[in-house]
Amino acid sequence: MSLNLRKRNFFQGTALCGIFCAIAASTAFGQQITGAVALSDNGATALERVYGQDIDQTYVYRVVDVATGQRITLLPDLLFKDITASNLSANGKSVIGTHRNIDTGLTSAFVWTKDGNYVDIGLLEGQQTTASGISANGSAVVGTASNDPVYLQGYYWSKENGIRGIGYLDGGSKSSARAISADGSTVVGWADTLNGDRHAVMWIADEQFLWDLDQNSLYDQSSADLVSSDGSVIAGAFSIGSAGNRVFRWTELTGMQDIGDVGTVNSGRTYLNAMSEDGRYLVGNSTVDNNEIRAFRYDAIGDSASNSAPMRNLGVLEGGNYSNAKDVSDDGSVVVGQARDAENVDRGFRWTEDTGMQTVEDWLAKNGANIGNFTTSSADFVSADGKIIMGTASDYTAYIARLGSGIINPEKFLQTVGGTSGVAVGYGISNANTIMFGAQGEPMRNLLATGQKSVWGTFDGGYDNGDVSDGGLGLGEFGFGYGIADGVTARLSGGGTFTKQNLDDDGGDVRQRGFYLSPEVSANVGGNIYVTAGGYWGRGSIDSHRGYLNGAVTDFSDGSTNSETWGAKLRFDWLNAVTINDTAITPYAALSYTHTKVDGFAETNGSFPVSYDGSEDHSTVVRIGADFVRPLTEKVRLLAKAEADYQFENRTASTSGTIIGLSDFNLDGQDQKQFWLRGGVGAEFDVGKASTASVMVNATTQGQDPDVWVRTNLTVKF
Repeated sequence: MSLNLRKRNFFQGTALCGIFCAIAASTAFGQQITGAVALSDNGATALERVYGQDIDQTYVYRVVDVATGQRITLLPDLLFKDITASNLSANGKSVIGTHRNIDTGLTSAFVWTKDGNYVDIGLLEGQQTTASGISANGSAVVGTASNDPVYLQGYYWSKENGIRGIGYLDGGSKSSARAISADGSTVVGWADTLNGDRHAVMWIADEQFLWDLDQNSLYDQSSADLVSSDGSVIAGAFSIGSAGNRVFRWTELTGMQDIGDVGTVNSGRTYLNAMSEDGRYLVGNSTVDNNEIRAFRYDAIGDSASNSAPMRNLGVLEGGNYSNAKDVSDDGSVVVGQARDAENVDRGFRWTEDTGMQTVEDWLAKNGANIGNFTTSSADFVSADGKIIMGTASDYTAYIARLGSGIINPEKFLQTVGGTSGVAVGYGISNANTIMFGAQGEPMRNLLATGQKSVWGTFDGGYDNGDVSDGGLGLGEFGFGYGIADGVTARLSGGGTFTKQNLDDDGGDVRQRGFYLSPEVSANVGGNIYVTAGGYWGRGSIDSHRGYLNGAVTDFSDGSTNSETWGAKLRFDWLNAVTINDTAITPYAALSYTHTKVDGFAETNGSFPVSYDGSEDHSTVVRIGADFVRPLTEKVRLLAKAEADYQFENRTASTSGTIIGLSDFNLDGQDQKQFWLRGGVGAEFDVGKASTASVMVNATTQGQDPDVWVRTNLTVKF
């Protein structure tokens, strides 16, 4: 398939990152990646090579979901070892490569698919095979069978018909298949002739015939390297005598045509980097008369409006002496690549007829974007309409630049997206647990006799420092209790909550305001054993102010949404199970389940707003602890609490949505602590004959409860 096809749909698929998430994966996912081997058309799937992950082979190959970081390691069939993966189908579902037969020691090509199939392509006429190209849907593979220097033949493999050789030219004895069209119809490569020259060739699957693209022997050596999606246009390299590398373009109507170079005497070297999907435009670099390298754009039809030649020297940046074109928009009007400036520094460039060659930074600035001192080193891909560019920044990180918006690092940008969503979803669970085991964390201090009543007010305020944010929280609660039978107390409370979490990545915050209702019943089930069953329901509004870097300048996008949370708890208390030195100890165990749902919403403002899909998360926590009460005076009692907590879930909810105007994303949730400890100390005061006030300071090791919070309560019984 053509090189261009490997990027054409980067902006039309289901993932934002594409090649750049693969490049940055070693930082994002904590792995040492030797390199991204190949990518799917939509950029959602990458094939990566990792060093030293397996004792039996130097490298391990893995298929990566570039947006989430999920990886599938390619494991050989039981009969094979020493996997080397070389390419990925356009749909991201199939991988090709080579492996070695354990019994025979021979190497052959294989096809691996995500659904678990592992197919050995096998040998061709008893000769070892390698794989070089795969059709878009993974149904056809091309490569070369060899036993150098005696045997060399290209092959075509399909699921339906297995492997077959593409043959040789008359008088020749060697051939090689280098690429296949997206539709699987056309194979391109080279084959040798009777006199030993190499000719570019084409093999049509339906015809099973090898066509010599250089039948008139125009060139000494040639090779077909790129092919359009339907196989109608082919491009590649050739040479004549001692002349350097040059580029040809072939169609059935025109035959092989030298596209020329940008020198005045038509004798320079020319190198091809990309072809448009329909094959009309070619871009790359060529040498001028003084052997300096210049970017070019070749238009097979020509520009009749400006009466220019098909081969176009795109020039250099002011004061520079080098440029190289790497990609072209579908209509040929926009070319991107790398060029050297007057200070001999490589920069990413964008070229059009109207603007000439300009850095990506200048292009953005002249269209209203403020990116500060951010600099690029290369522009590698451009969208079909020329408005979006992907490339590498001067600090070797990846970037995406968009007309009228600015420039972002995909990895860092997605961290702010996932962090904002995680805080928005997580607040509901955190608040519910703080209420059920904070504001309502001591049911044994509010037991009532039959017919007795109580009212209370509680305020909790605290601070929480999480993995992606930190900030304060507060809740106020009013409640009513009633002794409905001997040993049975019912309570109903309601209140309001407020949290503000400052986001760690590039600033911003998430604020929540809400209200809740929470009923519970405590009942004596024998001796001093009490069971408390409770529920929780709450609604909240969430306002996000997400910060992210637009180039080197912090930008912000704002969003608003609503949430709904419900939960239930079951708690067992052994009231005053033991008394040591006047300290009454009440052991307890509790189990809770909390579920929250956040509505989808779209951000406004900023250069790169995001539309979030709705999200849900849940938490199941078991708590084991003890409450301690020690009288200090007739009216003052010291309180303490010690608790160990375990949450069964080990990850937060995933985040999905759309970076508006760019692409969809689907991010895995974050790892979270499953075990933590909690402790509290405080005091309880009798205020009059029927009123009791209390205050307790709670602290938590890193976990799902707030780091520290203070609970204050005033209860009146009557």
